[in-house]
Amino acid sequence: MKKRMAALGCCIGMSMLLGACGAKLDVQENTIALQRNGKILEAAVESFDQSYYDQEELNTYVQNAVDDYTAEHGKKSVSVTDSKVEEKKAYLTLQYENAETFSDFTGIECFNGSIVEAQSAGYDFDLDFYPVTDGKADTKTVKGSTLLDDDDLKVLIVKENSDLIVPGKIAYVSTEGTEVASEKQVNVTQKEQDTDEAVLVYVLYK
Repeated sequence: MKKRMAALGCCIGMSMLLGACGAKLDVQENTIALQRNGKILEAAVESFDQSYYDQEELNTYVQNAVDDYTAEHGKKSVSVTDSKVEEKKAYLTLQYENAETFSDFTGIECFNGSIVEAQSAGYDFDLDFYPVTDGKADTKTVKGSTLLDDDDLKVLIVKENSDLIVPGKIAYVSTEGTEVASEKQVNVTQKEQDTDEAVLVYVLYK
């Protein structure tokens, strides 16, 4: 599926239908979390407070999208692992087999791997980065070109206005549009912007 499912507004109503259980993210904002096994968890948080929302239509749309994709790529490639509605908000968590599957299904640019692999995939590290120690970003920046030889670093790269969580400790994060929340989480500061206006966020971690 090559487009963002209406900014994952699909979660509205879907949680009324699916009794899914499994991996979930306890968050209040849209969040993309990389797991240590390479799987991606995506939590979508959307308003559920309008009378014109059609639960059945949305349920059918999302279920068909997941069924169509998994029929072609395997039943474990994408799954709904948690869903609920609380206080006029709908919460939905989807699990993806890997970053490539996540990108393919959602249309959101996402990469996970080593710095060398990222460069081979065409990603440019000619950016400013904040060094991060114990979950706090330094105010002094470093050039990405100085980090290319650090074989211990892995990188998550995402172009989406969602908060990001990595399985290790963050060592560096690109400066544009980011705020370090903890040693594992980076918050994207331009959440109100359209997804098309999102910047590529690089999270380097160990």
